[in-house]
Amino acid sequence: MKILAITAIVGAALAAAATAAAPTLTLAASAPTVVYGKSVTLTGVLSSQKTNQQITLQEQPCGKTTFTRAGNVKTTTGGNYSLAQTPAVNTVYQAKWKGTVSSKVTVNVKPLLELKKVARGSYTAKVTAGMDLKGKAILFQRYSKTKKRWVQVKRIILTTFTAGPSKPTMVDSVNFKAKVARRTRVRMSIGKLQAAPCYVAAVSKSFRA
Repeated sequence: MKILAITAIVGAALAAAATAAAPTLTLAASAPTVVYGKSVTLTGVLSSQKTNQQITLQEQPCGKTTFTRAGNVKTTTGGNYSLAQTPAVNTVYQAKWKGTVSSKVTVNVKPLLELKKVARGSYTAKVTAGMDLKGKAILFQRYSKTKKRWVQVKRIILTTFTAGPSKPTMVDSVNFKAKVARRTRVRMSIGKLQAAPCYVAAVSKSFRA
């Protein structure tokens, strides 16, 4: 009985030691949200601190149900690694080293909104993203000095679609008319409900009408 007890104790100790020694892998994003077309850097550390270890970065873009390989990178001094990515839509990332998997990190994407004044009271709005947003509603807004916030002037539906310079870029636009006082600050915005499910709310740069 003593031999069995000792064997059990030794086995448990070895298992605990193996568990304690199992390396871990971290993952973090340089920014939680990026504008479409901009990159984000994914970084992490392999706890063994070994160099030249291959880390596989995996991604699960919005609309997909499984992770696929996004890229490979090898660890450097201290077990550090980093890899730049340009997500086209909201994307979940995880890193793998052999059987070790990091925690998941989500990077959200804002569509790129641009507003241009064509003439007095005439504007062109353009939305650039990785999927067609034609039919989505965007808001033309002005800044109210009295209310000290942005207020809606006009709700506009994106009507025209064109393919971007490279896949998967897509550009939706609309021409419209709206009246605001001269020198009023104006901008375009898209709310979270219109941007969903694969994008988050976004605004364009503002300028004076």
